[in-house]
Amino acid sequence: MSKGKYYFSKSLEKGLKILSLFDGETPVLTQSEIAKTLGLNMTSTYRYINTLEELGYLEKDAKTKEIRPTVLCLLLCNNLMRATDRMRLIQTVVDRVHGENNISIDVALVVDDTLRRLYHREAEETLTYSLPDNSQNCLHNTALGKAYLCCLPEDEMQDRVDKLVLTAKTEKTITTKKRLLSELRAARQRGYATSDEEYLSGLLAIGAPLIDPISKSAVGAVSFDFSVLQHRADEIVIRYADQIVQTAKLLSELLPAQKNGRTIAGLTIAD
Repeated sequence: MSKGKYYFSKSLEKGLKILSLFDGETPVLTQSEIAKTLGLNMTSTYRYINTLEELGYLEKDAKTKEIRPTVLCLLLCNNLMRATDRMRLIQTVVDRVHGENNISIDVALVVDDTLRRLYHREAEETLTYSLPDNSQNCLHNTALGKAYLCCLPEDEMQDRVDKLVLTAKTEKTITTKKRLLSELRAARQRGYATSDEEYLSGLLAIGAPLIDPISKSAVGAVSFDFSVLQHRADEIVIRYADQIVQTAKLLSELLPAQKNGRTIAGLTIAD
């Protein structure tokens, strides 16, 4: 037996094979389907699935028992594949919008109550602030966070807001849950959210949600960021509301792996 085979992990092999079963045409599977496809017994299959659930890479619907990859699994893929075509296509969309408008843009996913940034472009000669790669306690005071929250189902949105600690980052930060819920419902109707110096004094932002095309659930958001020294909040809405919504739609379509090549806004998308 070669040294490579001697140190080969069968358990890791099975776990990776389970993850590889999910794709654009097979977004969900049951335990029995996984076991049958991989030729595993149900006990072993349950153990591997449970491990991936505990690690946060798979989730199981309590009613239907259907299993699907989570946003954390997407983040893992993003970290491993930053240089691949999928990430480059996301960068291409952001870079094009940035180049046409010279604006700062952030793209982020939400895991639990943390914004995890996928990509950022900074406007030239700007005074705006760049979010860290991982930002906690900012769902209520950023355009990114509010855009994400506003697209959750009503009961889930209320539950998430109820659990938030509405820390005041500036004197304009919303610190009452009733007012936050009211703003989120208005943002849901508009299709975009705004932040008027709520996260940082001098920072204005407008954001729209990133929607998983398969589950139709919110997974993150994209925002355009500006300085109050160069822009007014009402002017940003008039000029960029439609564009932020359109940009979010384009980026949403690029998040999951697509099996068949197609074209979006002039970009050829193929695996």
